[in-house]
Amino acid sequence: MRQTTNNAAPSPVNARIPIGFGDLYLSAGDHVAHFYSRDEEWLDLAAGFFDAGLTSGDKCVCVVRPGAREELLKQRLSHRGVPVEAALASRQLVLFEGKDKPSDMQEELAHALAEIPDGYPLLRWAGDMSWSLQRMPTTEKLMEWESHCNTVADPPAVFLCQYDLRAFLGSVVMDAMMTHPLCVIRNTIHQNPYYQDPEEFLAEIRQRTPTALV
Repeated sequence: MRQTTNNAAPSPVNARIPIGFGDLYLSAGDHVAHFYSRDEEWLDLAAGFFDAGLTSGDKCVCVVRPGAREELLKQRLSHRGVPVEAALASRQLVLFEGKDKPSDMQEELAHALAEIPDGYPLLRWAGDMSWSLQRMPTTEKLMEWESHCNTVADPPAVFLCQYDLRAFLGSVVMDAMMTHPLCVIRNTIHQNPYYQDPEEFLAEIRQRTPTALV
């Protein structure tokens, strides 16, 4: 992970990867949380992330709550000049609504990673995490999925997870803090001091009484 003022173009796995927002760069394997309280914050970062990826030829996958939020993202990308329908038709850009089980999410991720590097140089995987409110049965199941992103060995991918602070309980936000090594705060990427080793965290949550997300 680096922060710079250069506006670099390509994003091969061994290079700095532009996040598409605030002159920020990532490295392959980075897993970033973004906590927001306004839709504009979500849209600005998500649209920039995918705009940069599509421009660089990356595979882009977005897990998004169905309905209005999916349309908002497509509209914002279109306003940036992204040929959204062409990207969707070619499956360079994939929007889907999430799965009910961590294992099913892992399978979706494995399918996307299988296209790297022969089909695309890099995978950009992002989620407007409000999708999970309609899909995941418990907080612990969601965190099992989040932790998986930290255990994939040397993934040719970057992960961005966006949490709406208006929608999630404080306890869920705290768990999310423990599953993301990096956080976006304003225009800077920070190392997250609350991040916990994924194996230790998984062992901890498996001892809990399962709790509903909402």
